[in-house]
Amino acid sequence: MTVPGEQTINAEMVDVATRTQRLRLYLGGQASWYISLGIQFVIFPFLVTQVLHEPAARLGIAQMSLMAPSLLFMLLGGTVADHGDVRRILVRVHWLAAIPPLVLAGVFISGHLSYGFLIAYALAMGTLGAFAMPARDSALTRIAETGIQQAVTLAMGTQMGGQLVGMLIVAFAAIIGAPALLIFQALLVIAGGWATTKLQPLPPAQTSAGEGRLAQILDGIATARAHSIVFAVIGVNFAVGLFYVGSFMVVLPLMVRDIYHSTVTEFAVRFALINICFWGGTIFATMALLKVGHIVRRGRVMMGAVSCGLIILALLALTMPFWVLCILCFLWGIGAGTTMTMGRTIVQLAAPASHRARVLAFYQLGFSGGAPIGSLLMGFLVGWLGIHQAVLVPAVVMIGIVIALLMSPLWRYHAEES
Repeated sequence: MTVPGEQTINAEMVDVATRTQRLRLYLGGQASWYISLGIQFVIFPFLVTQVLHEPAARLGIAQMSLMAPSLLFMLLGGTVADHGDVRRILVRVHWLAAIPPLVLAGVFISGHLSYGFLIAYALAMGTLGAFAMPARDSALTRIAETGIQQAVTLAMGTQMGGQLVGMLIVAFAAIIGAPALLIFQALLVIAGGWATTKLQPLPPAQTSAGEGRLAQILDGIATARAHSIVFAVIGVNFAVGLFYVGSFMVVLPLMVRDIYHSTVTEFAVRFALINICFWGGTIFATMALLKVGHIVRRGRVMMGAVSCGLIILALLALTMPFWVLCILCFLWGIGAGTTMTMGRTIVQLAAPASHRARVLAFYQLGFSGGAPIGSLLMGFLVGWLGIHQAVLVPAVVMIGIVIALLMSPLWRYHAEES
């Protein structure tokens, strides 16, 4: 005969096991998506530069085509996620995301690959990503239910680790050719869609009250603005995208080519090493945060990570051996992983359930919006001042931003116990 206390304990154990299984399925879908993105990160510019031999300006346009849909559709994606079944959205996005790489592989094999096909591929994948990210972010809180910081840390680690695995797959399997890798990319996202079908339905937290999509988007922005801590995090995210990501995307490749005078082969190896060091640092940070557990002063930890980033950016103004640059990139990755994990945790918990996907989309838009603008600005600065002098400009601006943050809600933020 089972006593009431034992029944309660058994029910709690079953509940924990169920949540754990849901989280594993969720992370499986996330891993498949970001491993495929890691493959795309290498294959796409390879096709533009090495197969079609396009000049730098057309490479920039192609890379911008991958990011531009996020600027256009991210907030719409958040609105759709808030008013639809998130599981159904993710499944559909995964299965649709298998089509562009399969088509591109077929075009490549047929010998008809062109710049126009690559732009169409980029726009399609960028659009699907704009709907996938808000849906995935909003689903995490509902799937994990408790221990949100740990769940976010696991999700961030899966995201960063997945991208790194995808890059390593291309590095070690490049001999099999681009079409085979594109087909493998498609199979990965199909597998992620299958894992997502195993989740329980995640219906909307609220139903639409007859509002149009634009009104819903504006309502999400107003909600983010009404929560001062959320708005502060979004502001920091925009600054990071503008000054850090822009520098990473422009300055580091130019340093590898011009400062270290790399040949074509050396450039590929050295740039891969820099990316491995950076993403390795982000993974190290997320695993360390997972080990530490609940952090009360998340805002101050985030500010500390941003401060470390500006120091590393300023150090890039110095001439240094390549191995020192790799160490700095690893440390930069630690700061980036800490910043993203703390920021996303704060927003996940502060955003109301009815608006979570839209607020998270606005949060991600701050990052996505700053990155292409920062890349453009850094391109002009490097051409005007030179590589070493150009990196000092964003570093100095970030000093002012960090000082201003001392008077923001981020400095005063105090998290409740999980």
